[in-house]
Amino acid sequence: MKVSIEDFYEDIIDKAQSGLRITDGEFSQRSGVSQKDIAAAKSGSFPEPVARALAAVLDLDADNLVEAGKKTWYPNPIEFEGLAAFNTPFPVPGYEEMTVNAFLVWDPQTRLAVAFDTGADASAMLETVRTEKLKVSLVLITHTHGDHIADLKRLVAETGNPPVHVNHREAFQGAQNFEEGEIFKAGGLSIESRLTHGHSPGGTTFVVSGLPRTIAVAGDSLFANSMGGSPSAYLQAIENNRTKILSLPEDTIICPGHGPMTTVGEEQAHNPFHPEFS
Repeated sequence: MKVSIEDFYEDIIDKAQSGLRITDGEFSQRSGVSQKDIAAAKSGSFPEPVARALAAVLDLDADNLVEAGKKTWYPNPIEFEGLAAFNTPFPVPGYEEMTVNAFLVWDPQTRLAVAFDTGADASAMLETVRTEKLKVSLVLITHTHGDHIADLKRLVAETGNPPVHVNHREAFQGAQNFEEGEIFKAGGLSIESRLTHGHSPGGTTFVVSGLPRTIAVAGDSLFANSMGGSPSAYLQAIENNRTKILSLPEDTIICPGHGPMTTVGEEQAHNPFHPEFS
């Protein structure tokens, strides 16, 4: 199943403006675009000259914002032994088509697996555990927003009660706390925790090594051609993504909390929030 891109042109503009705390009046004055046309852009209207003018004010890569407006890019499909992605519906008012991701990563030799979040419904993940004959040894939580841990109780109960770990900034009952830099092990896998907060206080990216390619399970820190909303810590979120995710090898697989999987190289080339790589 092809997973829809999470954010389009209008979402990117809105997140950047909100993060930079630019009022519509200031936005109009600095860009030379009328407030009416700015409102239209944030509703999905896409005249390319408007997009380029807005990108200059928002410190976005203009070519990549135009690409998002034209909807001409989608990351290359990823199939990789030892990695399974699960995309489940999680409709909320105003976002009726929203879906959320969860992931399994495992050591093909020992069959020891790590679950990253649960999504809205862990049924497909549990079925993969059974069909692949895996043993879930850890559950690692990228962040505690409800869509990402909606089926946690069931997942834990049906996989033999493995320990659940969450960043100490988002501690909750039943989970063990960790701080940035803690390393988790599962068979031949080594998993480094990197604090990539901004969207949430303890948002964590888990960098998995021990397979032929590095995997970064990023939660809502980074999406294909976008990022999680971070109205109160926008610049910190961008810096975290730049230094802790996009600094990884270009073939690193990025597993985001929403939207399709992507790679570091593709995000360096296509993510409007990171003009420094263009």
